[in-house]
Amino acid sequence: MGIFDTHTHFSDEKYKKEGIEVVDMISEAKINGVSNFCCVGYDVRSSTAAVRYAFKYEEVYCAVGIHPNDAHLIKNTDIEQIELLAYSEKAVAIGEIGLDYYYSTEHITRQKEIFEKQIKIALDNDLTVMLHIRDKDDSDKAYHDTLEILTKMKVKKAIVHCFTRGYNIAELFIKKGYLISIPGVVTFANATELQDAVKKMSINSMLVETDAPYLTPVPNRGKINTSKEIVYTVEKIAKLKNLSKHDVTDITTRNAKKIFGII
Repeated sequence: MGIFDTHTHFSDEKYKKEGIEVVDMISEAKINGVSNFCCVGYDVRSSTAAVRYAFKYEEVYCAVGIHPNDAHLIKNTDIEQIELLAYSEKAVAIGEIGLDYYYSTEHITRQKEIFEKQIKIALDNDLTVMLHIRDKDDSDKAYHDTLEILTKMKVKKAIVHCFTRGYNIAELFIKKGYLISIPGVVTFANATELQDAVKKMSINSMLVETDAPYLTPVPNRGKINTSKEIVYTVEKIAKLKNLSKHDVTDITTRNAKKIFGII
C-alpha cells in the first residue's frame, strides 16, 4: 500500500509559473511510493480543476470548497457551484473550508455563515469536512469556534488539514472522532510543539499531506513542494513514533481511504 497525500493543490499558479505539469508530479510521486492524491479546491475555479484532475487520473480524488479568507467575497451562486461540484463521482470531501482568524477577524460572522452552508453540502452528500483552521499564534479561538459549529451541526467525519498546533488542541478533535492531517512542517527543527503532539496522538488518528506547493519538508524546505516530498514527512512521523515507515504508510492510507469512503 502506498502513501496517500490527502491534501495537494495541482492547479496552483506556482506550478504553471515553474512549468511543472501535473502528469509529471503524479509520475514522480508514484516512483517515491505515493499511490493516491486528494486534490483540494479553495474557490470555485480550483474546485472545478480538482474535479477535472480526479476525472482524468485514476489515482486522484478531489475535495471542493471555498477557503474562509474569501468568505466576504462569496455570492450565493458560488455556493451553488460548490454544491453541483460535490455531486462529482470522485469528490470525497468538502474543503478546504473553516475559519481563519490569522490575518483579520473583521469577517468572522460571514466566515461562519459560509462555513455552515458548506458543511450542509457535506452532510447532504455524506462527504467528509476538510477543515482549514488558522489563528494567531497566541490564540486558539478559531479552533474552539470550529468545534462549536461542528458539534452544533452534528458532523461525524472531519479532517483537520495542515495541523501545526500542540496535543491539547489535537485531542479536542480526536475525541470527536476526527482525523489530524500532518504536513511537512513536522520536519522543521522549530516545530517542537507539533512533534510532541505527534508522539502523543495515536497513529490511528493521523493522515499525512503535503499542502503542496507549500510547506516543503526538510531537506528541501524553501523549494516548491510536490507530492513526492511526502516521504520525508512519513519518515519523520515514523521516527517520532518509533514505527516503521511501512506501518506509518499503511495505517495513514487506510485511515484516509476509510474517512473518504473509498473502502
